[in-house]
Amino acid sequence: MLITLADYRRIYSTIHSLLIADSVDSHEASMLFSVYGAQILKRHYGIAAQPVMGSAAYHLGLQAKVLAFGDYQAGQLKSSDSQHHWWIEADGYLIDFMAPLFPVLVKRAGKEARIDPWMMQKPMAKAKKILTDVQAQGDFFISENNVLASEKMSAMVTEKAHIQRGKLAIDWFVKTPKKMPSPLNVKFEGALQANKTKLITYKSFLVSGAW
Repeated sequence: MLITLADYRRIYSTIHSLLIADSVDSHEASMLFSVYGAQILKRHYGIAAQPVMGSAAYHLGLQAKVLAFGDYQAGQLKSSDSQHHWWIEADGYLIDFMAPLFPVLVKRAGKEARIDPWMMQKPMAKAKKILTDVQAQGDFFISENNVLASEKMSAMVTEKAHIQRGKLAIDWFVKTPKKMPSPLNVKFEGALQANKTKLITYKSFLVSGAW
C-alpha cells in the first residue's frame, strides 16, 4: 500500500467534515475528494498525486455487484459532463477517497445490498482492460477523459469557495497519530460572506477495511 488505512481514514474524514459543513452537492463530491486528497498527499506525505477523471467501475461484491460511473454507449462505459467519476493516481496506485461513501450510492441506486465503508487503494497494474473483465470483488475498470477533466478543473479554480476549502483541507490536516484540532473557526472570503465566521467540527468517519 502507498498509505496506511489510518492515513486514508484521516484524509477522508478531513475532507468529508469540510464538505458536510458546506453542504456540498453530492455530484461534486468525487471531484473534491480527489482534488483535496491529492493536495494533502503532496503537502503532508511528499507523494506526487494527480486527480484524474473519466468513467469507472468497481466490483463491490456479490450483493451489490458493479458500481459504475458513466454512460453506457454501444456496450462501453463513457464519461460525460454529467456522468463521470474522479480518483487519484499516485506512484502506480489508484486511490479513491470517496469509496467509504459507496454504501450510500448503492442504496440510492435502489439496491438492498449491505456494503461496508472500505478504503479503495489499488495498484494501477491491476486495472481491468475492458469493462466485462470486472467480475470479482475488488476488480476495477477506469477510462480517463483528460479533456473533460481539464475543463472541470478550469471551472473549479474560478470559484472562491472551492479554493478556500481546498486550502483549509491542507492547512487543517494533521497526520496520525496526532489529534486533529477541532472545532475549526473559519472566516469566509468573498463580498457576500466577508467577516462571517463558522465552526467546522472534525468527525472521524468509519473506514472498516479495504477493497
